[in-house]
Amino acid sequence: MVYSYFRIKNKHHKTLDFIKDNLNSQEKSLSIGKKIKKLNEFQFFHLLSELMYHHPIKHLSIDTISLFFKSQETIINEDDYLPFQDYDKDFVHIPITGFYVVFNSKKDLKYLVEYYLTTKEYPKETLITKLLVLSDKILEHIYQKVDTIKYYFLNHLQKEENHHNDLTVSFFADIITALEDYEKDLLKLYDEIQGKISGLSGSISNNENYTITTDNEILRKLYFGLEKFMYIDQTKTSLTEFIDVLKLGWKEHNSVIYLQMDNLQFKYFIECLNQFLSIKIPLTFIELSGNIQNKNGRIKANSIYTSVSKSIIKTKDLELIKSIFEKL
Repeated sequence: MVYSYFRIKNKHHKTLDFIKDNLNSQEKSLSIGKKIKKLNEFQFFHLLSELMYHHPIKHLSIDTISLFFKSQETIINEDDYLPFQDYDKDFVHIPITGFYVVFNSKKDLKYLVEYYLTTKEYPKETLITKLLVLSDKILEHIYQKVDTIKYYFLNHLQKEENHHNDLTVSFFADIITALEDYEKDLLKLYDEIQGKISGLSGSISNNENYTITTDNEILRKLYFGLEKFMYIDQTKTSLTEFIDVLKLGWKEHNSVIYLQMDNLQFKYFIECLNQFLSIKIPLTFIELSGNIQNKNGRIKANSIYTSVSKSIIKTKDLELIKSIFEKL
């Protein structure tokens, strides 16, 4: 169920192609809007971020953006009255209205999370794994997409030439507020999942590990590559400890890998493990085990994703990390 939710199918690629081919077309807008409305939240933000990556906001009409974001009216204050009126006497009711933005997609992520928080269908260890995967995917595949989209709108508004239309600015500001509120909701869901995991994992079983089968010789070369560029604290983490953390059960040792990396470098290091060695380690697994640390201490998955979203990429640092893997 987790993997099926976080999946882009061929029909979704066709939807994106259809949107691109009919960009800013009023004739096709109704059809496009119906296609978008069928997307779940992951698919919605994935397609929107892909669209905005290839087509900057200045090339998108308000009508096109309105296919993704709907402005709705709401009553802010139902009990206001004119200043000259006595509150104890009869007064004229003047509702004060405002506007807020909603996303034109299915709102089903919270129900998926609720299912895994309440289900008794799985054994404890299986449920923990599914919850870890779910929380990791929420951060990586939705939270980061939302933050990227928010950046596009913020960057657009910060350009002076875009301030000539007050209604557009107001609409975009409402979109940014909606995206920020949604980010907060995602982090709340993440915290609820982590709370459930903590309650289930009071005693981690002996067979919990990163399921890494990579040859020890490759891991040895990786260790000394990290040591060469001072990305690992060899005074705290020996080669043996490095391999133990990656390959043994978490309760079979007391070793910890101490990496001399910031959050951005660490996230890229994890991505390189997957790209070059086919080692996929969800950050939530690292957080649960507590046996890999970086400059900020124990790994917190949400902190990593938040840092990555707000950081300026230093290409030189990432190229050094990549070079280590290219020489394995």
